[in-house]
Amino acid sequence: MSHKRIDPRDFKPSAKVKRVAFIIAGSLAGISIASIVTTVCVYDAFFNRFERPNYDLYPGMYCYDRIKYDLKREEIKIPSGEVQLQGYYYPANESRGLAVLAHGFHAGADDYLPLIEAIVDRNYSVLTYDVTGTYSSGGDSGIGMIQPLVDMDNVLNFANREQPFKDMPKVVVGHSLGGYAASSILAIHPEIKAAALIAPMNSGSTIMVETAAQFVGEVADTVKPIFDAYQEYLFGDYVNYNGVIGINSTNAPVLIAQGTDDEDIPPEKLSITAFKNQITNHNVEYYWKNGLQGTHTGIWHSVASEQYQIHVKNYIKEKEKELGRKLSDSELAHIYASIDHRLYSEVNAELVDLIIKTFDKGIGYIE
Repeated sequence: MSHKRIDPRDFKPSAKVKRVAFIIAGSLAGISIASIVTTVCVYDAFFNRFERPNYDLYPGMYCYDRIKYDLKREEIKIPSGEVQLQGYYYPANESRGLAVLAHGFHAGADDYLPLIEAIVDRNYSVLTYDVTGTYSSGGDSGIGMIQPLVDMDNVLNFANREQPFKDMPKVVVGHSLGGYAASSILAIHPEIKAAALIAPMNSGSTIMVETAAQFVGEVADTVKPIFDAYQEYLFGDYVNYNGVIGINSTNAPVLIAQGTDDEDIPPEKLSITAFKNQITNHNVEYYWKNGLQGTHTGIWHSVASEQYQIHVKNYIKEKEKELGRKLSDSELAHIYASIDHRLYSEVNAELVDLIIKTFDKGIGYIE
């Protein structure tokens, strides 16, 4: 299947202007304005800006200040349309290549610092970024589920023309919505040598209707035509890409890691694994985990990490039971200041080893 190459300059109109134009166009096409306005408002409501958490109340090595002495980084600005993305470059010693990492929905690049550190320690430099409308990047909203693919396209374009990235072999890694971006991007950037997809969503264009259908059944089908038209209006030909299309567009090695107990991206519904029988790339390897590591984030954390997280949560519950009330922010901050942040977010070493093996195979590295 061939796909038209996207030019980011096609996306200059502001989201507000696009919204108004779409409503007018839809009404002229005979769709009731009430239906269009309601659907558009529901869609847009999901994508307000997502800011950094209060790290005093956010345990783990997901705050750069907690890891900065162990992990060197450079901050850079990367254009994505009219928005400036906040990028982060983590150079590796004796670097074999550049891993471009895409984060998940309602998260930011720093939420993957433990994974970034593990990849850098294994001799791959990492370039990552906060997507549009998230953390330190520009944009007053996340726009939609397809925006991470737009951003990843622009980040790779940037990396392919700028030093020190230009001449480095490129591999990609993504989690959840970032997994959708990192798989779909394979159809747009044939220079990518390998991909590691962790709990990957298959499609950014269908996820909202598919999720809604789990709660309201067939009612979701009545708004699907409006959703589809609105997303095409916002994102143009980017709507034509999904994980399976990306994977099948290349012979590059692809690792798909999925938890059997993932409730956010169920393996039999929203994950790329639900479409396993449609994948024709023979260089795809699957990695399955269950139990504590079978959840959406547990898949990339160690068993010890998941156990420790449960221990911390239970400790807080016990304190609140003793007091007969919720702990205040200051009380929670005091507890979190004393925990082992590194253990709290320790990575799944087995998965990281498979990721590096996939990357090495893609770039042709032989130890």
